[in-house]
Amino acid sequence: MSAGAKRTVDVLLSALRAGRLHHAVMLYGADLGELEETAKTVSREILASENLPHNPDFFELRPEGKARNIRIGSDSDRVGGEWPPNSMRWLLHVLRESAHGTRGKVALIYEADRMNVPTANAFLKTLEEPPRDTFMFLLTQRPNDLLDTIKSRCVQMRVDCPPRPLEDEEWAQWLESYAAWIKYLSEGAQRGRVAEAFMRGYALVNSFNLILSRLSDAQSDIAEDKFDEMDEELVEAALAGERRSLRKRMLMQIEDITVSAALENYPSVSASRRLSRAVAELEKCASFMELNMADAAAFEYFMLSSIKIWSAKI
Repeated sequence: MSAGAKRTVDVLLSALRAGRLHHAVMLYGADLGELEETAKTVSREILASENLPHNPDFFELRPEGKARNIRIGSDSDRVGGEWPPNSMRWLLHVLRESAHGTRGKVALIYEADRMNVPTANAFLKTLEEPPRDTFMFLLTQRPNDLLDTIKSRCVQMRVDCPPRPLEDEEWAQWLESYAAWIKYLSEGAQRGRVAEAFMRGYALVNSFNLILSRLSDAQSDIAEDKFDEMDEELVEAALAGERRSLRKRMLMQIEDITVSAALENYPSVSASRRLSRAVAELEKCASFMELNMADAAAFEYFMLSSIKIWSAKI
C-alpha cells in the first residue's frame, strides 16, 4: 500500500472510531488496486472481519459485459423473484435487509463511473435515504464521469497513489524503442524516410498489443486465488477491470516517455506545440479504449497520428 493510501486509511479509520464515518465515500485516484485495498482495509475494521469474501455483510458490485457498464438489473432477469447478482437492484435489495452481524453492512462499487443513467438514478435514491449502519465505497479513476448529484452526496477523497511503474523487461525495451522512434522521426522527416517510419510504427503497435495481452494473462493467473469465490461472470468482470487498470498504467508511462523524447529532440517552442498535440491524441486513444474500441485499433490511431505530429514542419 502506498503512503498516500495509508494516509487515506488513517483518516477514514479515525472518522470510524469517532462515529463520524459518512455512509458514502468516493475514493478516486490513478491506481484502482490501491483504491480497492484502501476500501477493503477500512471495511475489515468496520466489520471486524479479516475474510471479507466470506462475510455475509460484505458486498461487491462491478461493471461487466462488452459495454463494461454497471447494470441496473431488469425484471426479465429475475429468478424466483430474486434480482440478478452483480446488478444495482440486487445490491440495493441486500443492503436493505437486516445485517447478519452487529457491525452493519459494507458495499464496494468498482469503477463507479461505469454506471449508466438508469443505474445511477436508482443508486441515488439509496444515497439520499441510506439504510441504517450501511457504508458504501465508490471506487473510480474517472471521478468527473460520475453524476454531480451522486458526488455531492458522497465524501470525496483523493487517494494519492500514482500508478506503479510496470517492472517488465520487454515493456522497458518497448519504451526505449518508442523513444528512439520519435527521435528517428525528428531526424528523418526531411529525408523521405516516411515508409520506414510507418514500418517501425506498426511494429510498435503490434508489440504493444502482444505485451498488453501477455501482462494481462499473467495478471489473470496471479488473480485466480483472489477471485476464486466469484462465479464465472464476476471473475470475467473483475479481470476486465484489472486489464483496464494495467492498460492505463502503460498509457501513462507512454505519456511520460513522449514528454521526455519531445524535449530531447525538438527546440522548446516546437516541442511544446508537438507535445500538446501528441498528448491530446493519446488521451483520445485512451477514450476510444474506454468506449470499447479494440485496443489494437485505438493504439494504431495514436501511432499514425504521431507520425504526422513528429514529422511535420512546425
